[in-house]
Amino acid sequence: MSDSSDVTLTIDDRAVTVPAGTTVWEAARRAGIEIPVLCHDPALDPVAVCRVCVVEIEGARVLAAACHRPVEPGMVVHTSTPRCQQARRMVVELLLADHPRPCAKHQQSGECELERLAAALGLDAPRFPASRTWNGAVAPGRPALPLDLSSPVIAVDHSACILCDRCLRACDDIQCNEVIGRTGKGHATRIAFDDDRPMGESTCVSCGECMAHCPTGALTDKPLVLAVDPRQARPVATICPYCGVGCSVTFHVQDGKVVRVTGRDGPANHGRLCVKGRYGYDYSSHPQRLTVPLIRREEFYPKGPLSEDVRGEGDYRRRK
Repeated sequence: MSDSSDVTLTIDDRAVTVPAGTTVWEAARRAGIEIPVLCHDPALDPVAVCRVCVVEIEGARVLAAACHRPVEPGMVVHTSTPRCQQARRMVVELLLADHPRPCAKHQQSGECELERLAAALGLDAPRFPASRTWNGAVAPGRPALPLDLSSPVIAVDHSACILCDRCLRACDDIQCNEVIGRTGKGHATRIAFDDDRPMGESTCVSCGECMAHCPTGALTDKPLVLAVDPRQARPVATICPYCGVGCSVTFHVQDGKVVRVTGRDGPANHGRLCVKGRYGYDYSSHPQRLTVPLIRREEFYPKGPLSEDVRGEGDYRRRK
């Protein structure tokens, strides 16, 4: 039974009923219809800056961003018309022109959303010349974009950034740190930390929330020394072993070692992690880690400065 505030619309010839205020993208997802996105994340408020999710609405003159457009009663939406596909291909092709291939995230885990979307659209080689590449080479008149390796846990590659602002919104809205912003104009626009400082010299707390939401290789894990193959890494759902908050995490285990930790949606953290929970997993493979229980036996117990024999009868711990 539908509530009075529900809205019924048609998406790809399928009737969909959702609460009023729902976006077209969310309505399509509930109906099992996939609309590609780059700047949008379900955990973040929509901003519609990438325009990859454009759809065609009957009666509308221009294409609409599905992640931002609210549903309306009787709305008829088409998600895969030739006009939509052409617009998406053009946007992705323009983004690929400035994107290192493969980027660091694609090399580490094959999880670069831009490159996966390009493969799904059949874009192997963009028609436009690259203005900047992975090794820092740039076209004449274009700004150099060096790697920022100042942070102990996050590597920053501005040449892989698509200015989707997911890192900025994750830092501001989820972690409330407000470290990341934008600087520059036009083609020189890029993300910046505080007043345009290196990441390691800023007020960043290294929680990694920006890296977790980055869709490309602009922000990647520095401790990730092993290439994580999604087909080989075994996810293990568990609880963070550090403090008593009880954050839900997933350990990604490959070749018997924990190679990555990601946040899992749980009642305590809702997918978020601090620097310890996300990056403090190297203890699991430390050579001095105790892997078997130790049993104290008095005949072998060392008598140090605080042993019972040394403390003597005057020790307050013997008083009753």
